[in-house]
Amino acid sequence: MSFLTIVSAADLADAQDWAAFGRLLSRLKAARDMSLSEIQSRAKRLRLSRDLPRATVSPVMNGRRPAKEMLSCLLTVFDVPQADQATWLETWNRLAETQPAGPIPRFDEVSPRQLGIHAAITAEDSFGDLPEYVGRDFDDELRKHISAGIERGCFVLLLGRSSSGKTRSLYEAVQVVAPNWPVVQPAGTGEIVELLDGPRQKMIVWLDEMHRFLGADPRLTKEHVIRLLHFPAIVVATLWPDDYLKRKTPRGLGAPAELENDRRLLELAEVVSVPDVLSGPELAEAERVAETDTRIRFALDAKDAGLTQVLAAGPDLLHRWEQAPDPYAKAVISFAADARRLGVLSPMPEDAFESAIGGYLTSSQRVNRPPRWLADALAFGGQELHGAVSALTPVDDGQAGLLAGYVVADYVAQHIRRTECPPRSAWETLISLAEDAEDLRRLAVAANARMRYCHEEEALRRLFELHGVGVVELAGLLFRSGREREAVDLLRRHLREVPDDRPAAARLDHTVALASRIDEVRTASADGDFEAGRRLAEMFVDGGEADALRARADAGSLLAEEDLAALLADRGAVDELRERADRGKQPAADSLAELLATHGRTDALQARADAGDEAAARQLAKLLASETTVDGAAIQTQLAYLRRRISSGDEAAARQLTALLFDLRNEAELKREVDAGTFQAAERFVALLNATETVDRTLVDRIRAHGLDAGGIPYTPREA
Repeated sequence: MSFLTIVSAADLADAQDWAAFGRLLSRLKAARDMSLSEIQSRAKRLRLSRDLPRATVSPVMNGRRPAKEMLSCLLTVFDVPQADQATWLETWNRLAETQPAGPIPRFDEVSPRQLGIHAAITAEDSFGDLPEYVGRDFDDELRKHISAGIERGCFVLLLGRSSSGKTRSLYEAVQVVAPNWPVVQPAGTGEIVELLDGPRQKMIVWLDEMHRFLGADPRLTKEHVIRLLHFPAIVVATLWPDDYLKRKTPRGLGAPAELENDRRLLELAEVVSVPDVLSGPELAEAERVAETDTRIRFALDAKDAGLTQVLAAGPDLLHRWEQAPDPYAKAVISFAADARRLGVLSPMPEDAFESAIGGYLTSSQRVNRPPRWLADALAFGGQELHGAVSALTPVDDGQAGLLAGYVVADYVAQHIRRTECPPRSAWETLISLAEDAEDLRRLAVAANARMRYCHEEEALRRLFELHGVGVVELAGLLFRSGREREAVDLLRRHLREVPDDRPAAARLDHTVALASRIDEVRTASADGDFEAGRRLAEMFVDGGEADALRARADAGSLLAEEDLAALLADRGAVDELRERADRGKQPAADSLAELLATHGRTDALQARADAGDEAAARQLAKLLASETTVDGAAIQTQLAYLRRRISSGDEAAARQLTALLFDLRNEAELKREVDAGTFQAAERFVALLNATETVDRTLVDRIRAHGLDAGGIPYTPREA
């Protein structure tokens, strides 16, 4: 055996079970001084056939039987020579014959806590881990979907906010319908692929928190689930509404292209919505149960939160955050919650809190930090309430006793700081420490939705450097900010190394095709043509979409004229719509009149109507005939209603909310939704600025190209 392997042939011959085999693999890991994250990153860099996520590798190191292909990938990551790998694989074959994988447990043999059900509050006379189940209105529908899976398989997704009772209801439904079925809890898509490669048998595939599989690498696809259904398998999962909303939105309405796979997957699911407030019949059932269960009685008596939230001690966790003993304890929890909202699912190491905390404190608080501020703050966040739940939970790195970091309680992450954009220190810390590809992708998406393009670039660059992916998105961002040559150079360098990357090649072709037009418009702008300067800024932001439509419309295409008018109206481009309407372009006149009417611009409509604009006259007549006045209380009620619908996962609510704020010309509220990352808020915010007569158009172009800094101020590129 080569000395590089650290493990001898005799060591492998002595291994009599998978636990011993795992210890030998751990010896290789220690010799290479590689963390689980480093193993995953190196596997990606080597472009191996199997991803090696931490959640899959850690159980193998602790005695779980690895798939044969996975073992080969691990040995390659550890630089084990091919000749020595053969000895490892011989040992694997021997153990596979003599140590078959243990039987899959039945569903009724697995504890509720292992399946992800929140620890509940305790009471003096409480009995068992869980309070008595309070039946929900959707139970019959849920159990009907699962019953259908007995014969033909099913994919059921419960949609609801944290601590709304999703996982408990799912547990009770499966316990009624298929308690004796085997259940598996895959840690990642790789384990699902292993299931598909194995023998077909009926099973429950318990995904629970499905956000772990959305946008993952490898991705969970619709095709994976369809193959599971043929086993037959009962595939069940839960998901937060905001995660569902941003992935389920059709591409044509603005969803990023990389979410298309997730959209197709979610469309396969039977979706059951789980309200976070009990209905009248559910409350009546809870009152009945409360006669014999003290925990239910306690939860019902807490009037400031719902039953399911109280059971999981959610409100108490929020109260602890609000009434934290010092700013450091509050800031630590705030940062952990922000990290989760921005899509970082990996545990937060202690040094992350150290570097990120500054943005949550005043200058005086930063200077006068007590010696033990971090230890005390983490201890406060980790204190358990009702003997079960805490705001922050320490987790290991797959090895007992080794702290990997802290994870925040879901309820806390969902309920604090929704409309505040995290400070720069949080963005920079999360991006600099993130190693997981999915965490970095989600950070980039979150930054884009909040118009923090500077942080989106940082996340995409790190994603590309560590994992060699994200080049198309990074090139698009560079192009957007006017750095088309840098984008072309990046794509060409990447394609020299990965020539079969079709999306990158397509992006390069499109960018190069626009180059001559960009040079032409840039020359005109440099010569003092103000309109050319605006067109140039627009081309960088929309990739030449409007410019191409203008060319076709000016060549006589009525369809292009209509599409252009609709596009300009969406962008609030009042000036250009007016100019085209004055040239006799009827689609522009119609769109302009509708836009002015939406904003209640009776003066502008009257002026155009007096000049003979029939579209303006029609819209003015409708506006005057309605004789409506703005009911401030009614508007606030509608806004609150739409925000509740967004929280419940309504796909249309985000569009309706941002459209309403646009119509109300409420710049401040739209800006708050941008900071919260609400779908389409960024586009509506820029369109509202653009539709304002007195706005500085150059400033609007700068915001569209470069976005905002973490504090909400228009970002100024360093080179400027």
